[in-house]
Amino acid sequence: MIGKASPQASLLGTDALLSRLFEGDDTSFYARLAAHGHEIVVDDDFASCYAEGTGRPSIPPSLLMRAVLCQIRDDVSDREAARRAAKDLDWKRALGIAADAIPFHHTTLSVFRSRLLVNDADEVVLRKTIARAAERGLFRKKVMAIADSTSVMGAAAVADTYELLRQAINAVVDAAGGPKALPARLRTRARSCKRGKAAVDWSDPAARRAQLGELVGLAKDLLTATAADPALTGARRLLERIVDQDVDEHPADGGGPAIRQGVAADRVVSVVDPDMRHGRKSPAARVDGYKAHVLSDHGTELVLAVGATPANDPDGPQAAPMVAAARALGVDVAQVLGDTAYGDGDTRAAVEQAGARVVAKTPPPPATGRYPKTDFFIDPVVPLAACPAGQETTRWKTTSDRKGRPVVQLLFGDLCQGCELRAMCTTAPGGRTLELNFHEHRLQAARADQARPSTRRKLRRRAVIERKLAELKRHGMRKARYRGTRKVLLQLRMTAALLNVKKLLAEQAV
Repeated sequence: MIGKASPQASLLGTDALLSRLFEGDDTSFYARLAAHGHEIVVDDDFASCYAEGTGRPSIPPSLLMRAVLCQIRDDVSDREAARRAAKDLDWKRALGIAADAIPFHHTTLSVFRSRLLVNDADEVVLRKTIARAAERGLFRKKVMAIADSTSVMGAAAVADTYELLRQAINAVVDAAGGPKALPARLRTRARSCKRGKAAVDWSDPAARRAQLGELVGLAKDLLTATAADPALTGARRLLERIVDQDVDEHPADGGGPAIRQGVAADRVVSVVDPDMRHGRKSPAARVDGYKAHVLSDHGTELVLAVGATPANDPDGPQAAPMVAAARALGVDVAQVLGDTAYGDGDTRAAVEQAGARVVAKTPPPPATGRYPKTDFFIDPVVPLAACPAGQETTRWKTTSDRKGRPVVQLLFGDLCQGCELRAMCTTAPGGRTLELNFHEHRLQAARADQARPSTRRKLRRRAVIERKLAELKRHGMRKARYRGTRKVLLQLRMTAALLNVKKLLAEQAV
């Protein structure tokens, strides 16, 4: 049953009992949370996390959520948060408890987060801050939002192929009930695998390959032996995926299984946290873990919506869900500023369907050393194309893009024969071919818009969100506290809620 904080002030409350200690201290985060926190964090908002009328009253969820906000602000562990709640007067003041109170055990915070996760209530405070800002008229009639993402280091270690195989094999063995539950022919090999890394000469390529062959052989035999057990589906699927993506079972030299050359798409990098992925924010900056996606209001710099994905997911598809989430809370997002990751046609179409418009540069054409498609005049309605040499064509055929949608290809063919610019345009024997984007008309309009001085000035404002991303990282989002995309989203939502609470308290707009 939900327990509720008493609105009645106590003579033993930290503020009342030790008021002289806090004279003149009305601007700290703790003082403002003590004065106005009850307007944002309310027990009834968490009622869905507790059984109604059953059991003894819980610790008030408003107290625990305030503790979580203080914990994220100070970037401390659960154990340290519980210690500060018991012994730090600033924390006691912010929590609204008596000076001699020991409010909760450190494990209570873990249980509270689990309640939030199971009941999808981890976004309650973030939504509440946005709703209160809207009630106070802090948002303009038409909001210009900014979208961007930042990398989040995963909480698990990245493993090589040998360790991935060993851990995935052990996961299947453990799920099956241990080596004793396996057929006799597999028990000794399974026990050997569970003892840890094999004692081989890892500097010897032949020894490494022989060890890989043993691991792959054990994996195959284990998958065959456990095929009939539906309880092992998840562990078996992960093992199958690792073997498929990392191992070439039939190499050209015929010498047994070998490490597959190249990196498989959507490669699993950790058995401990299978959601983690390799990702890049730039060619020089790689991250192993996740991405935190943020939509922020340009005017107030309040976080409007967030999202979490594996690190290899693109930014663009996250824009429309975040816009839709903000608009559902009454924030009239009209424009979304973004970098080129948000400038493709699919993202623009999805955001428009959500009720807003993307303002971003279109992705640049690949650098081939020849005339890019953007150097041609293209009329997608006719369709018609004119090349830099002045040749026009209306010859076209229909093909499919990578998503299976019908698109038009314009063919120059014989018009390229004898052209003095041909070497700078194409090497194809049949002449230059231009494939129109499924959203060609939308992208042409965007390229024309981005050339306008007003749009260029607007895009320069996009840098404002960098402060918000830096603040997220300062409060712990540089590295994931938990494993799995959903738990990283929980961390992101609560950190974003803290940022909004800080902003509202600082402006005394609660």
